[in-house]
Amino acid sequence: MSRDIVILTPNGRRVKVHCTADTNILQLLEDVCAKQGLQPNDYDLKHHKNILDLTTTVRFCNLPNKAFLEMVEAEKKRVETNVTIGLTLNDGERLTGDFSPNISLYDLIMTLAPNELQHLKNPTISYMRQEVIGVSALKDKSLRQLGLIAGRAILRLLDKTEATQANVSSIYRRIKTEKPENDLKTSAEQTYSDSMNANELCKPGPSNNKDKTVPKILDPVKLIQKEKEQKEIKSEISKSDEIETVQNVAVHDKNSLTELQETITPCEPPQPLMTQEILERRLKIEDEVTFIGSQKAIAFMQPDGNEEELSDLPDDFYELTIEEVRKIYHELQKRRIELENTPMLTSTKREEFAQQETASKLNTYKNVVVRIQFPDNIILQGVFNPNNTLEDVQNFVKEHLQVQNKPFHIFTTPLKETLDPKITLLEAKFVPCVHMHFKWLEDNSGPPYLKEEIYSKKTTNDAAYILASKYRAPSRRKLDDSPNSSQRSSNETSGTKQSKVPKWFKK
Repeated sequence: MSRDIVILTPNGRRVKVHCTADTNILQLLEDVCAKQGLQPNDYDLKHHKNILDLTTTVRFCNLPNKAFLEMVEAEKKRVETNVTIGLTLNDGERLTGDFSPNISLYDLIMTLAPNELQHLKNPTISYMRQEVIGVSALKDKSLRQLGLIAGRAILRLLDKTEATQANVSSIYRRIKTEKPENDLKTSAEQTYSDSMNANELCKPGPSNNKDKTVPKILDPVKLIQKEKEQKEIKSEISKSDEIETVQNVAVHDKNSLTELQETITPCEPPQPLMTQEILERRLKIEDEVTFIGSQKAIAFMQPDGNEEELSDLPDDFYELTIEEVRKIYHELQKRRIELENTPMLTSTKREEFAQQETASKLNTYKNVVVRIQFPDNIILQGVFNPNNTLEDVQNFVKEHLQVQNKPFHIFTTPLKETLDPKITLLEAKFVPCVHMHFKWLEDNSGPPYLKEEIYSKKTTNDAAYILASKYRAPSRRKLDDSPNSSQRSSNETSGTKQSKVPKWFKK
């Protein structure tokens, strides 16, 4: 959405600048200074009493259309410094470096990740709400044009095809659907038109006209009778159509009664049959899968068909209804009241709550399902104890590798992090399940990753998912036997005993 902004210069002139919501404040200042022959490093932009941040965009400055800005002298002359850039890749790895604001995005990528650019068809840099797509656009765009002249920023390198790029050239509008009119409306319109025609016919005309028309006399009783007759005829036609459809179904299929019962009765009765089948398969799932080692290890391939991306939705889809706004408002009120009523906690209390959380997780989840995805899309799944360490997981992976002497590491995405092998799965917050990735430390090494026997003993995706849901399901232990409930009851009884009646209440 484009907008106009008026800027008052130090020489008293007002300059009108045409911009968009993604235009940087620095770009506005530089455009005005270029027109008036001023140095942009000596001035700032001021809106009412606030000095605007030059690194932000118009969208995030709360500037209305035709806003009035003023150029004021800066307290200190701005000096360009290097910008610390963190470039996030597709696999979650982040590369950092210091660059000058005048460097192009293409040169930035070539210095940080020169090998990644060769594998991308449509390299795209994403920053905030801005996207720079294509090699030519990356060469023309610099960090200064993104508003980065100091500080730190995170850029993301993507590979966006034309199919996944947003189609913003056309505006989506709501399709007009013709709604069927009611019988009363049509009859009322007919009577109105008839009366209008009758009035037109009754108007006196010139005496020279040879054709004389006789005016029609309308009877309201007859009109009401006609409307009732039309309604009765339509109801009879609809009943006859229903009888014909039922007869046709009975002729074509002998078992039509059961189908009609299924359509008339709600869909709740067949639901327990499906759950019963799933439960039976879940109980016998260990006979269906093929275990390849300890920790109930299995291997299966990731499905090739990725989920279809959501199609572009019209703008009306994102408009909130009155009920949705009320629900959001009530939730915010409830959250505010909870935050106001929560007492201040000391460090010891926080540790106690953390210990209670870990104890509750240990009571609810007895197993942890760990999945390790390899670059060839095969997934190794194992079942562990929450108290097992990440070193146990590494040893588990090492047992199934074809070459066990090669160094490797496993990590989670996004924000790829090196994990301490001494911490437990519970401390790493991997309960009840975690999805990890495998990578060789040597860049030249590649497939095969697992043993050849494992590739021949793969299980199906459905069986693997059912097995994982079986072992990561919460246990049926009762949490009422925990020591916290006994402590609370003892505290409550002691509090009631210690409560005394005040003196002024006594006689």
